[in-house]
Amino acid sequence: MPPFPRSPPFSLVRRSFASRSFVLGSGLQRRSGSRFLPRTPPFPPPTDRFRSPPIPPGFFFHVGGQFRCVSGGGGAAARAARERSSRNILMYLLAVVAAMVGASYAAVPLYRRFCQATGYGGTVQRRESVEEKIARHAREGTTASREIVVQFNADVADGMPWKFTPTQREVRVKPGESALAFYTAENRSSTPITGVSTYNVTPMKAAVYFNKIQCFCFEEQRLLPGEQIDMPVFFYIDPEFETDPKMVGVNNLILSYTFFKVNEDHS
Repeated sequence: MPPFPRSPPFSLVRRSFASRSFVLGSGLQRRSGSRFLPRTPPFPPPTDRFRSPPIPPGFFFHVGGQFRCVSGGGGAAARAARERSSRNILMYLLAVVAAMVGASYAAVPLYRRFCQATGYGGTVQRRESVEEKIARHAREGTTASREIVVQFNADVADGMPWKFTPTQREVRVKPGESALAFYTAENRSSTPITGVSTYNVTPMKAAVYFNKIQCFCFEEQRLLPGEQIDMPVFFYIDPEFETDPKMVGVNNLILSYTFFKVNEDHS
């Protein structure tokens, strides 16, 4: 059995390792005695792809719970754009206000035309004149025996310091007959006031048979302080009211007027 080989002397190992270290010295570095580690190359310089993009002027960013604006060369252009936007918004608001004021002045005549064209809210539709209806039924010899009770109601809008009441509470009339009633208005303020009234007839399905010959509605009435006037209402009930199946059981009509205050600047 061959003898176990003996280890080389420590001096030979050291010289051998040292020579190898000399040969590879460009890539090795002695650290902590006999431990060798590769040299760490220096950190490469930052390139453009790792740099943050510049913040444009006028850009808002959030810092510490607040929004801050980055000012720059484009600040003047941004301010000019904001001023143009503010002017456009101001002009839009002024146009809206002007349209609202014009609509308030034109509300009554527009309401009158709309109601008379559609019969909305119990307003009488104006298709055939009252004179034409009376003449037509006179030629046809239409007669009616049914009696209708017409009641009167009066109201004033908020801010209207008038006392407005019907002179009589009701009248009895037959279809094909005309009747006359009165309303009383009194100005209880210390200044002259101009008012205008609207009206309707209930039940609404009967409004088409209620015809006004003379009325103060939709006409401006100007009263001095303490002045009182009587205003007539001359109306006619169409004889077709009696023959319409929809009017069966309808024996009472209510004529209601409401006065509104007119803007003095408009008047």
